[in-house]
Amino acid sequence: MNFFNKYSLILSVLFCLVSFESFPLEKKENPLTDYLDQEIEKKMALGHIPGLSVVIIQGDSQLIKHYGYSNLKDKIPVTSNTLFQLGSCSKAFTALAVMKLVEDGSINLDNEVKVYLPWLNFKYKGRPVKVTLRNLLHHTSGIPWSSIAKIPQSDESSSLVKTVKTLTGQGLSNMPGEKFEYATINYDVLALVIQVVTHTAFEDYLQKNILQALDLNSTTIGAPLDERNMSAGYKISFFEAREYKAPVFKGNNAAGYVISDIADVSKWLKFQLGMVNSDLYKLAAVTQVGDETVPVSNQAAYAMGWEVLYDGTGEITHGGYNPNFTSYIGFNPKNKVGVAILANSNSPYTPIIGKDIFQLLSGKKLKKASAIVDDNNDKTFTIVIVLSGLYFVALFSFLVFSLIEVIQQKRKFDFNFKKTYKILTAIFIGLPLVYGVYLFPEAMSGFTWEAIFVWAPSSLLVLVYVIGLAVTLTYAIYVFLLAFPAKSNYKNTVPTTLLLSVFSGLANVLLVIMVTSVIGSDIALKYIIFYYVLLLGVYLLGRKFVQTRLILFSRDLIFDQIKKIVERIFSTSFQHFEKIDRGKIYTVLNNDVNTIGQSTNTFLLLITSGITVIGAFVYLVSIAFWAAFLIIFLIVILSTVYYLVSKSTNIYFEEGRNERNTYMGLLNGMIDGFKEISLHRSHKSEYRDDVIGSARIYNEKQSIADIRFVNAFLVGESLLVILLGFSSFGLHKLFNDIPLYTVTSFVIILLYLIGPINGILSSIPDLMKVKIAWNRINSFFQEIPVSSVSNSFAIQKKQTCDKFEVKDLLFKYKGTEQGKSFEVGPISLSMEKGEILFIIGGNGSGKTTLAKLLLGLYKPDSGTALVDEEEIPFFDIGEYFSAIFSPTYLFEKIYSLNKDFDTSVVHDYLKTLDLDHKVKITNGKYSTINLSGGQRKRLALLQCYLEDSPICLFDEWAADQDPEYRKFFYRELLPEMKAQGKIVIAITHDDHYFDVADRVVKMNEGKLEEVNRIEIVNP
Repeated sequence: MNFFNKYSLILSVLFCLVSFESFPLEKKENPLTDYLDQEIEKKMALGHIPGLSVVIIQGDSQLIKHYGYSNLKDKIPVTSNTLFQLGSCSKAFTALAVMKLVEDGSINLDNEVKVYLPWLNFKYKGRPVKVTLRNLLHHTSGIPWSSIAKIPQSDESSSLVKTVKTLTGQGLSNMPGEKFEYATINYDVLALVIQVVTHTAFEDYLQKNILQALDLNSTTIGAPLDERNMSAGYKISFFEAREYKAPVFKGNNAAGYVISDIADVSKWLKFQLGMVNSDLYKLAAVTQVGDETVPVSNQAAYAMGWEVLYDGTGEITHGGYNPNFTSYIGFNPKNKVGVAILANSNSPYTPIIGKDIFQLLSGKKLKKASAIVDDNNDKTFTIVIVLSGLYFVALFSFLVFSLIEVIQQKRKFDFNFKKTYKILTAIFIGLPLVYGVYLFPEAMSGFTWEAIFVWAPSSLLVLVYVIGLAVTLTYAIYVFLLAFPAKSNYKNTVPTTLLLSVFSGLANVLLVIMVTSVIGSDIALKYIIFYYVLLLGVYLLGRKFVQTRLILFSRDLIFDQIKKIVERIFSTSFQHFEKIDRGKIYTVLNNDVNTIGQSTNTFLLLITSGITVIGAFVYLVSIAFWAAFLIIFLIVILSTVYYLVSKSTNIYFEEGRNERNTYMGLLNGMIDGFKEISLHRSHKSEYRDDVIGSARIYNEKQSIADIRFVNAFLVGESLLVILLGFSSFGLHKLFNDIPLYTVTSFVIILLYLIGPINGILSSIPDLMKVKIAWNRINSFFQEIPVSSVSNSFAIQKKQTCDKFEVKDLLFKYKGTEQGKSFEVGPISLSMEKGEILFIIGGNGSGKTTLAKLLLGLYKPDSGTALVDEEEIPFFDIGEYFSAIFSPTYLFEKIYSLNKDFDTSVVHDYLKTLDLDHKVKITNGKYSTINLSGGQRKRLALLQCYLEDSPICLFDEWAADQDPEYRKFFYRELLPEMKAQGKIVIAITHDDHYFDVADRVVKMNEGKLEEVNRIEIVNP
């Protein structure tokens, strides 16, 4: 508290000690002075009031006090000479002037306005009606309150005429004299009547016949007597009072622009109480009589510039509200008490302070909780500005990064007629929204945007600009994405989808707010229907577009993940691939990928539900801050419970996912090894128990995790129900100044939010699964090293090879038991065109490993491979080979098929192999591969023929063939291949046919030994 206020307080206390009879100030027990000392400055801070003057009259006693500054910038304190605009408290002066003319016989209150202003006419439902001066005084003319928006901004001498002429042909809300509806312009019409009747400017007449007559020497109308004493005006914007120079509305002087200081207002107040000897008082007494010809509104009847309370107190009050000033005057002629408040801000706390003081003057106790009132939606506008600003920043950042991509040529211009159609369609769809924004002031209050910007906080103007920029930038980005699409389809899809998710979610929020707000409102039905259909259309169309995009997006995402994993698998070598657990491959490609793909719906639910919840709570904060804050706090507690549960439950999801790998591995073993486990019932039974046991463990882990979330979900849902009950019967008790309609809004909105909040909470388990799936996929990628084979897909298949050799091949198996490692090599081997080589050896001797090394499936630790004296990478060796492994696997499609093959020769081969009655080749595919093991191997021979590779390797091909086919293989097929100049390598145990080979080598404990072929054939 500054020095001036301290000094003023001391004087006030001393004055009250001497003059206040009703409230003696003994031992600080005076509730009025306690209020003045403790509450006014508190409410000024809450209500953003820079400066204030108050006068209190009780009988012959008078107390005047001042608080704060008339000019915050220059720190000029409020004094008794500080001038304020009285706002609508000015109407009582105009009403008194009217009654002065009535007394003089110049006018008659029951005359129609047309008697004085012949050109002014009114209509009700299209028909002309009569409006009297009395109707204007009592606000029962039927002129709608929104007519204030028609008052022109003007400081010309003709302003009053221009203002009244805006009413020519005005349609009325009600028949004149039937209903009270406050319309400030009523008093402007009365002012023009005074001006016409007296042939004197209204301001001059009022100044001479009322203000000077009552000795109100500092009081003027329209302009201050001394500009130096005029307080700066302030408008609440962005959570504080900011200086605002309101436009001049000279045509509305009679209704809101009397300017006075607290000293003159105290005289005016005493005059109204009948404490001043004046001939005008009898006229003032008439202006204080409420109009009982129309229904009472809010327990009050409007008199002439005053409201008369019908609550048994007989109090007479009026408030004043201008864009940058407020006032309040209340008095009781019977008890000779009165209070007046003048403030230099458009704060709604001004009348609250006045009413509190008036209650104390009347001997009433104040309520425990002070009224929590709105700030003309400044909080809401500011919060939305911040959110819109964040949205704008995100959009702008995205645009900047996209432009950088254009510069880096990651995006290229691509435009066509179809995209032009999309742009025009977007404009066409957006037109109803633009029109809805343009129409909003008129629909909601019959205002114009120009008028709203005068009366609303400056934050609204900023909000309109921010939203306009955000929407414009949104459309610009949409056009940009069409013109410069990203190479990644996701970068083209995600931004638009997110934007429309935001718009759809906002439309959903606005629908809820609209439903709760229009109950009992005076908004025309046509506007309600228009905005309801508009918002519903935005919500449904946006949701339809987003969900359609997400379906396509999720499918593409699944495909891309599968593509990446498959490409990763095919980019590695067989050597690495065979070490990967098959169950893990199945789980990643099936479960994890689908979990990631389906997560798009989860994220959509989070976005739309999140926007709905945030928007709804922004609205609740704007109508009851602390109540909404309390509920938000409880919601945060609920979210914390969910977080803790999810953190403790994550381990069960992880363990369940691990067990899924085991389960899929067992299924793979069941499919591949069913023959082996079917040999013995005990094997079959034990394996069955393992499969079922693994499935049971997985089920138990998942169940525990899901049940924990259900428990938390029920706790959360119970909390929501408790919140509903608290809102229904607790809010009004805890915050007893919250009106019942606000409580109703809370209940309705919380009822609606149960769905979105439950949606957010229920998505948490899905998000946990997504996280686990994503980590598993990344882990799987890390387990698969990329080898050089990934760069060899484009290598053309080799058709000839005169010489194939390997030198000093050495391969070691790593990590065998007891620290030992089995080695194959070093091996050097050379083969010429048209040579047949047999490889023999016992089980475990290294034959299969050698075959994999020769084929390039394994990479040796050292050594080289050469074709026609040229060294080649090991992972490219397979391009020279055709091979038949044991066991043999056939694909239905014949890959790398030579389309110029001789069909007659193929048919002869099939006939020779006794397969012509079972298999046909059509469009590069076998008609069937559902064959016995021997038949599959014979069909594999045909595939070797079709591949026509220069080198062929056969691994125990004849092991399970009938004697005739074994003979065919050794005596006919191999010699024929030799004659064709092919190099043939056969791993075999058929010593009866060793004579077919040109050379025989033996693998013994990983070493290659040359064998005398003659000694083996003729031991």
